[in-house]
Amino acid sequence: MIAEPSLQREVKLGFLREACRGLPGVDEVDVQWFESPTKLGYRRRARLAWHRDIIGYRQLRSKHVTSVDECIVLMEPLRRAWDEAMECLASSLRGDGEIQLQLTGDAQVVATLVSDDEQDPVLYGACERLCGRPGIAGVALRIGDAAQPAVWGSTRVLLEGADGLLEAPEGGFSQANDGVNAVLVEEVARLAEVSGAKVLELHAGVGNFTVALARGAKTLVAVEQDPRAVEACQRNLKERGLSARVVVGDANHPPKGRYDVVVLDPPRQGARTFFESSGVLPHPSRIVYVSCDTATLARDLRLATDAGYRLDYVAGFDMFPQTAHLESLVRLARS
Repeated sequence: MIAEPSLQREVKLGFLREACRGLPGVDEVDVQWFESPTKLGYRRRARLAWHRDIIGYRQLRSKHVTSVDECIVLMEPLRRAWDEAMECLASSLRGDGEIQLQLTGDAQVVATLVSDDEQDPVLYGACERLCGRPGIAGVALRIGDAAQPAVWGSTRVLLEGADGLLEAPEGGFSQANDGVNAVLVEEVARLAEVSGAKVLELHAGVGNFTVALARGAKTLVAVEQDPRAVEACQRNLKERGLSARVVVGDANHPPKGRYDVVVLDPPRQGARTFFESSGVLPHPSRIVYVSCDTATLARDLRLATDAGYRLDYVAGFDMFPQTAHLESLVRLARS
């Protein structure tokens, strides 16, 4: 049974309101809500796990892998690729690992397998067979600490960015819902007010927000820890005739300097270290914070308001319909 969209909305907005409860400025803010244009079949990537010959999803807060016959939130090419992966790979897998399926272009899928466990040589033949199946653009297999994966076909991933295609490395992070992401990028750029400003972007990835921020900023420093994502971000900027200083580094300890605006999109763990020990704060007049976890968002907002900021914008984006997850966007202004 699927919960009504109105119920899902109220539950998720309740999480967001609780994260902001009692913070400076929250009483003057109307919480905004952005719907997903599609409620099913919206997700452009899937991260599966395997244990021996079982392929499926990990249970919540567990390493146990549960086989799943169908996932209704995946886009149709991913659902077909899931079936192909099950048929080609299940009998050849050993130990534990993960399989990421990523949509590239309109209807092709790149499969990336990662495992720390030694694999039987038959898996290589299985990967080759998977690459030959309809709708599979390429397969990459990473075992242990190997410097490079074994590759079949093309593993180049093209994402649907807000202003066109973005190149990304196989197995890398990307937003899951194209329709919601386009609106999110637009709102981030609007709230950042980058025209003529010195901007610092943290957890930049392949440039999902970078390409929008670079269009008006006086200077832009973008920090990302994955060297492959940094290279892709630089190419995505160049493709658009844009420039920024994109560096490999720890976003929790960014380059020191005086910035007008900070934009950050951290992973689920949030950005506690940045708010507690960054040499950047409290100089920026605006902080635009994208969050995928309201619990860590609540913690970080309290740290930010303790440092002299107040809320002046709060919004929920229904990036993940049919789940309890919520993408949030908050702007903090210096008091």
